[in-house]
Amino acid sequence: MVVVDASIVVRLLQNRRGDGPLRDRLRRERFVHAPTLIDAEVASAIRGLLITSKLTIRITLERAEQMLADYADLPIVRHPMQPLQAHVVALRNNLTGYDAFYVALAATLSLPLLTDDAKFARAPGLPAAIETWPA
Repeated sequence: MVVVDASIVVRLLQNRRGDGPLRDRLRRERFVHAPTLIDAEVASAIRGLLITSKLTIRITLERAEQMLADYADLPIVRHPMQPLQAHVVALRNNLTGYDAFYVALAATLSLPLLTDDAKFARAPGLPAAIETWPA
């Protein structure tokens, strides 16, 4: 089992070339965990891909809708954020509040956090194991 953040989920939804091992790994998981924050962050990231001026990563409305549909099918166990708030405050010097929710959940569940965001790996003194993709 693993906690996932929005960056790794969006990467999965983008179906990037070379991410077959990531897809295989997540397929082996019966389900993954995330704070409910993930829903807002994934929608925001997909919206960003839709409206970006960077033509190399811009997606169509149809692709955005498909990504949202695929997201709805993912076996994510969503955890409420309120019980994690004290952990988030404790992580105030290491991470943004949003990022701290994922780390706090991973620490609470004693699971690693799987992310596409290298800044987690550079943050000192985190109370959970961080796995970045690509490794």
